[in-house]
Formats: sequence, structure tokens, C-alpha cells
Amino acid sequence: MSEVLPLDSRIPIHIAGLDERLGGGIPRGHIVLVAGPPGSLKSTFAYRILYHEAKERGVSGLYLSMEQSRSSLISQMASLGMDPDRVKGVHIIDVRALRKEIEDLREQPRWLLGLRRQLGRYKEETGFDLLAIDSLDALYALTPMENPRNEVFHFFEELRELNTTTFLVSEMARDSVRMAHHGVEEFLADTIVHLRLRELDIGMSTSVRRYIGVVKMRGVDHDMDYFPLLVEAGNFEIVAE
Repeated sequence: MSEVLPLDSRIPIHIAGLDERLGGGIPRGHIVLVAGPPGSLKSTFAYRILYHEAKERGVSGLYLSMEQSRSSLISQMASLGMDPDRVKGVHIIDVRALRKEIEDLREQPRWLLGLRRQLGRYKEETGFDLLAIDSLDALYALTPMENPRNEVFHFFEELRELNTTTFLVSEMARDSVRMAHHGVEEFLADTIVHLRLRELDIGMSTSVRRYIGVVKMRGVDHDMDYFPLLVEAGNFEIVAE
């Protein structure tokens, strides 16, 4: 078990059984890398934190979808019982709207610079305390970099200046040990949540199981075990002895 900090210093991740093992959740203000292969529910994991924090504690959150349209994301999350239109405080912006706003600012093709400035404007307009960017890989595809390590470092530093708790979704192959594209993100992140898939042979069939582990949480002595992740009717919980 980790040390228990005051409730207002943590952001619950709303997974039954895991928040307790983390002393209440993720330290407020952390940059959180949410890494895993396709199908591991990275986007749902990040979105549901914003949704439940808005619903239960009135916390404002901004979800920036770099690949999926806003309408598609809303439909997907509503099917899991998390319709943002029913909760005040969940703001969703997709890449098409963001692209127009950045191009209007004449920052194209300097996407990272345009994004930094636009996030600052969103912060002024909505006062969001939670930010999710889904995904880093899609953002990088729009952002030619001459010196990736240096530019990613500055991007992380400017995210910190927003004074938010930030969730960065990162795609990784099942057999990869690298949590993000450039290899530097995992050192810069304060917390890393790893969602992974494991194939199990059961009789004549093969079953795919989801697991979750918090492999890094800066400044906190935390549980680093991986636990089976059960998802049913929009509810997340771990299986632990």
C-alpha cells in the first residue's frame, strides 16, 4: 500500500480496488502516460476519469481527440453509460476543430507551438483542471520535428505550466518495451499507467485478458503489481488477492 495523502491532493482513477492501493489515486498535477496496445481501453481509461471527476466532484476536464471525431467519441462513450452531454464540465475537442483554430492562428505547420497556445486559450475559457490528449502518436504524425527529444521535453514543460493533471495516451505494440514513440516520454512523465493484453489458452479456444499496472509514480511509494482488469457495464475493477 502507498502512503495516504489528503484527498484533494489525488485524482482518483475510478477503478475499484486500485485507487485504494494507490493511496487514493494519482497525485494532482502529474503528467500521466497511459500506454498500451490497441484494444487495451486506453482512451476509455482516460476519458472515464474526466467524466467521473466532472460528475462526482464538479472538476472541469478537456478531452482532446486527435484521431476520433467528437460525434464518434461521444457515441462510443455514451454506449458505456458516459454521455458527456449529461454532465457539466467535460469538454471534447477533436482534431478537425483544433486544426481550423490553429490554422486560423497561422501556426501551421508548427503544430506543437499552435497546440501550446491553443491549450492556453482553452484553459482561460473553460478553466479545466484535467486534460487528456489522445493520442501522442497522432499528434506526432502532424508534427515534423527536427530534434524530437528537445521538442518533446519543451512540450512536457509547457504542459506543466498549465497547472493541470494531464493524461497522454500512447500506442505501443504488444511485444514492445518502449512506452512511447520517442523513448523520452516515459522519463519525462510523472506517472505511467500500463494497460496490457495477454492471451490465455482455455481448452480449445484462446481468451484475451486485460491487465493494468502503475509502473511509475514519481515521489510515491506505490504498488507496482499488474492486476487483471475486469470491465462490465462501464464499471472497471481489478482482481486482487
